[in-house]
Amino acid sequence: MDFFVGVNFFFQGIVLANKPGLRRYFWLPVGIGLFLTSVTLYFFGTSIIAAATPDLPDWLSWLAWIIVPILFVLLALVSAWSVSFITIIIASPLFSGLASEVEKQAHSTPPSTPSELDSPSANNNSFMSLMNSVLKDLGRELRKLRYHLPRLLGLVILSFIPVINLIAPLVGGLYGAWIMSVQFSDYAADNNNISFTDSLAQLKKNLLPSMGFGAMTSLAMAIPLLNFFLLPAAVAGGTLLWRHNQTNETE
Repeated sequence: MDFFVGVNFFFQGIVLANKPGLRRYFWLPVGIGLFLTSVTLYFFGTSIIAAATPDLPDWLSWLAWIIVPILFVLLALVSAWSVSFITIIIASPLFSGLASEVEKQAHSTPPSTPSELDSPSANNNSFMSLMNSVLKDLGRELRKLRYHLPRLLGLVILSFIPVINLIAPLVGGLYGAWIMSVQFSDYAADNNNISFTDSLAQLKKNLLPSMGFGAMTSLAMAIPLLNFFLLPAAVAGGTLLWRHNQTNETE
């Protein structure tokens, strides 16, 4: 049952992310993701399509009407997948603010260190203070990347080893669920001054709900273009997961 408790956090996150007062955190990351996808398509898509559709003889010109739309859709999907992590890094200060707001709305308790971007006195803070907060959030994202990339490389190597590579899809799916729970619960952990190492330890102690949330999030994030609209829901659900795991720690 704990596994499905984690799954439910994702759907609760969709509801929370669309509440009044939180929608600003919803649309900005979506805009960033769509903008980056459009830029990628503009700079690389036209060249790829031109290379894939050289000058065709007149009697085959009708093929361009089939090839070009298919290539465009495929390139849009690939671009949406490839820029997802870039979007997450750029939008990390917004996600920290969203996690802070979710804690206040869902549990009526603010985090220990709410995001500067979320603070009502943010307009009175110095530019340097705001930049320090943004740099802190970006640094946390880079810390997660340092954790993720070596393990991803290990999975790639595993997929090339005969016989052992038969279990690579299963291992990859499990790791995908794990990294989603790590990624999206960590905003709340960081807001509450929990180190990344302690955040990982907490997820491991609550493995079933963490993997349930991560599995549902991983499936949702696999849907290109739609994944940008689901990022805020994943952050909100990850915050609920963190609060659930934190409560279990203190009981």
